[in-house]
Amino acid sequence: MNVRRSLVIVASLAALTAGIPAYAYVASDKASNAEAAAATAPSKSAYVLKVGKAPAGAALGGMAKNLKTSSVTALLNDKAGNRKGSRKGACATKAAAPKQGDWFCFDSADTKTVQWYPQGVTGTSDAQADGSWGKGGKALLVSWYDNRKDGYHKSARVTFVNLKNNTYRHAILVWPYKNAKGKTTYEPVGTHGTDKGIHAGGLAWYGNRLYVADTSTGIRVFDMRQIFDLGKSKNGSTSKPKLIGLHGKTYYGYGYRYVMPQVASYVPNTRSGKACTATGTPNHSWLSIDRAGKDKLITGEFCMGGAGRVAAFPIGSKGGSDLVMDKNGRANPSYVVNLPVTNIQGGVGTRGNWWFTRNVSKQEKPLEPGTVRNRGQFVRAKYAGGKFTVLSRSTISYGPEDLSCYRGTHQVWTVAEHPEKRQMTNGKWQGRVLYGMPAKECR
Repeated sequence: MNVRRSLVIVASLAALTAGIPAYAYVASDKASNAEAAAATAPSKSAYVLKVGKAPAGAALGGMAKNLKTSSVTALLNDKAGNRKGSRKGACATKAAAPKQGDWFCFDSADTKTVQWYPQGVTGTSDAQADGSWGKGGKALLVSWYDNRKDGYHKSARVTFVNLKNNTYRHAILVWPYKNAKGKTTYEPVGTHGTDKGIHAGGLAWYGNRLYVADTSTGIRVFDMRQIFDLGKSKNGSTSKPKLIGLHGKTYYGYGYRYVMPQVASYVPNTRSGKACTATGTPNHSWLSIDRAGKDKLITGEFCMGGAGRVAAFPIGSKGGSDLVMDKNGRANPSYVVNLPVTNIQGGVGTRGNWWFTRNVSKQEKPLEPGTVRNRGQFVRAKYAGGKFTVLSRSTISYGPEDLSCYRGTHQVWTVAEHPEKRQMTNGKWQGRVLYGMPAKECR
């Protein structure tokens, strides 16, 4: 979703010398930089987090007692009934992903479905310093929200992609609890109590923790050691795709084989003001991991009326995978800064080098000729002296989302969210693809 600007196309050699992908369109972006510099400095106190609600330990223990636990390695390498993807790139062409990069196509059903929309992206490069998960190898994960017709995103799933075998599996995210009879059961995350769904717009895997952005609520936490295999559980079933939780004596998961229970959460310490303002309680729209220096969890805002904010939290408490907390049980950001542009769907940074994906609104003229939706942008920026400077923009796929640094190949990966279909106005395609773009400073 991009506009055609009066930009200068940089030759391949010059672009590579500057560290910019050869397909980039370069702009000084003086207006955006000036706006960011003039914006009110954001408050760090608005970003302070505390431990939020979590499932009862008895409910989590009940899942472990009643169901067979699976390792991440077993899930990634399990070929029985696995979905098969492709690296041939037909979906990438339809989604208008950059040609200079890498991509992964989901199967036909997941490429075309309108029930599920992919959002967050992370992988083993975030999870482990060596970029690999033991015998599970290198993998990417993608979060999806359930696009219910009633307007609420009533569940979420995470896809584990094995890039070596081009296979993948979905795991449904759940909230465990004890029912009226005292039996352990579970329901989709986002449906418990007063919850009204989850967008799952950002994903970050660090050690044994999987962090999922829950826009206005905070950050939900899942544990890679607590994945349950309904296919191998005596009282589990992968049938009946409309059922989830305990029914009779059998556990279901919307037809999926794997379920992952939430184990913890982080929520704002205080709530005041509006999101996307300097002092308001922030939205947690997207997530990423920065492994340069002291490891950090990055969380940023999607804002249409302003540039929004991005914050970094020290991670790896006591050698583990949790956020670092102070003596009062609070997670304090090491920095909070204004973002350089609006409509940011994903961002990742390391050593002052940053990359962002953004949607381009219909108000940004002129539109791509003949398209229903504007194509997205890939924005490269530098951070120094407390502010961002935009270095380049490039036109990328329709609907780019969350970003993750894949350090071993010097790429940043995102996912195009829109289901594959032919646009009625011009007969052109838009599509869905998981893809990586060159970023030599991503290491």
